[in-house]
Formats: sequence, structure tokens, C-alpha cells
Amino acid sequence: MAPLTTHHSRRNWIRLVWVVLVSACLVSRASASEWEVVKYQDREYVTADSVNEFYRFERFLTEGKDLIFKTQTVLMRWKVGAQEIYINNVKFNLSFPILEQKGKVLISGLDLTKLIDPVLRPNYIRRPQKFNTVIIDPGHGAHDPGAKGIYGYEKDYVLDTSLRLKKELEKRGLKVVMTRMTDTFLTLSQRVAFANKVDNAIFISIHYNSGNSSASGIETYSLAPQGTSSTNGGRASGSYFTGNGRDAENIALATAVHAMVMHRVDAVDRGIKRARYNVLCGIDKPAILFEGGFVTNSSEGKKINTPAYRDTLAQSIADAIVKFQKAVTTH
Repeated sequence: MAPLTTHHSRRNWIRLVWVVLVSACLVSRASASEWEVVKYQDREYVTADSVNEFYRFERFLTEGKDLIFKTQTVLMRWKVGAQEIYINNVKFNLSFPILEQKGKVLISGLDLTKLIDPVLRPNYIRRPQKFNTVIIDPGHGAHDPGAKGIYGYEKDYVLDTSLRLKKELEKRGLKVVMTRMTDTFLTLSQRVAFANKVDNAIFISIHYNSGNSSASGIETYSLAPQGTSSTNGGRASGSYFTGNGRDAENIALATAVHAMVMHRVDAVDRGIKRARYNVLCGIDKPAILFEGGFVTNSSEGKKINTPAYRDTLAQSIADAIVKFQKAVTTH
């Protein structure tokens, strides 16, 4: 499913996501008991009409298989049969496809509660983690170089980006702790244990990607909810991990970071995804994993190799974290 807007207007729509993240511009009027729920293959779905009613969208349009929900500040687009949606032109990967049954378009109740609602109404998240500290986790290190790029190694790029992010966050009045400050190595379990000892904090793991020479773009991961598959494949898992206690904050944080970066960086939007990476599963606080581009792509690898690009990422992530902090603590 392609975004609704043109490339020229794309940045304007991405900019509007911050209205959503800072204020509850969508005010619900129905109670949860009034959702129109349809059961299909032992899973509960909610109708598109019900979503439109609940969030008080000003316009609700159907164009073939496309459904468009609009207010002055929000554009949400679904496509029947697709497993992704766009909110203000930011791509989100769903846990289950959009369905059509007996003339009704349906979204899974799990995607509604674990994705759409926290993104549209972050200040409705219950008991959010109040934080004044950001834990930055530069991936890999020492004998583990991570991805081998055309111009350098992932471990070096992520450490440099993380140190730049530390500086930017401290400028904005936040405290920062890092899992590593030099070219050292911690196991995944050591990173989790380290992070869980820090109070009043959120966690962001910084990475760069690898793939075939044509693969490019930026993607951001939050922990897959219980009962779902990871975006990149595998069976659905019924396991509940420590990190699932922060599902709503995880997706809101991922949205803040991903939208801000995509607003400022000219890159392919690979979307906000779900995974069960070890550093996300065991964390007891809001946590995401950010992939800032492909070091194995010739043009993107060249950009990643420039300090200016890494500086832009650091500034964007820092601004996003401040926005997230305001969004989830405004009640």
C-alpha cells in the first residue's frame, strides 16, 4: 500500500504527527462496550465504522479497497488485505491484516489497542513511566563488529551516533547513561541487567542495518505484543515478556522517534516494526531498537559515514524523546 500523499507533501503530513503526540486532538465519545466487535477465526476484530465513531474523525472515505480517516491534523489510511497502515504518512506494520467480512472492514482488536490507540492518544496511556533519564545502548562492540559496511563497521558508527545523542539529550536537560562508552562488549543479558537497574528511564538501542546491496532505509522496532508474530516472520508467540508490560509506551516511543527521523532525513521508510529482540524482551521500561540505515548500501553507507548524517540522527532522536516525554505525561 503506497502512502496517500505525494513526496512533495510527505513531510507536511509527517510534521503533523507531532500534534497527535503532544495533545489529545482525537477525543473518543464511545465507551469500550460500544465497540462493534466481530469474531473471525477465534480472533476479535473491530469495524472501521466503529473506529471512525470512537475517535470522532471529521471525514471517513472509502476509495475502492482504501479507507481514509481524516481530521485537520490526522490522516490515517488502511487498505483491505494489507498488513500495514499509514498514520500521517508514517508506515506502521500491523500484527494482522485488515479484513473485509460481510461488507464490513475489520481491524484486529489487538492492533487497535496495542498500536492505533497509543499512537493517536499517547496521553491516555495508563500509568506511563515518568522519566528524566535515557539509557542509550550502542549495539555490538569490541570483537563483535556488527554489520560490515562499505566504509566502516556498525559498532563504530553506533558508538559515535550514541555519543552525539548523549550530548543532544543533555542539552535538553535529560540525564543519560550508556551501556558502553568505548569499544567494549556486553552480552545482551548484560545490557538488559544494566538497563533494569536504572530508575526513571527509557531505553533506546542504536543500530545500523545490513542486507543486499539494494536494501536501504530506516526502521524502528518495538517489542511484539503477546500472541503475535514478529514483523519479519516467524510463528506467533503466546509468551509474555517483561517488556510487554510497556507495550503502549513502546509503540508511542517508536512512533515519536521514527516520525521525527523520517521528517528530517531523506530515506526509505521501512516502517515501525515489531520483534522479539532480547534487549526488548527483558527491559522493564519503555524500550525501542532503532536502525539508522544500511551500511551495506553504497549511497546510504556513504551518508552514514559522514558526521553530519549521524548528527542529524542524534538531534532528531533527542527532539523526539522530548516530544514523547511531554505526550505521555500530559493528563
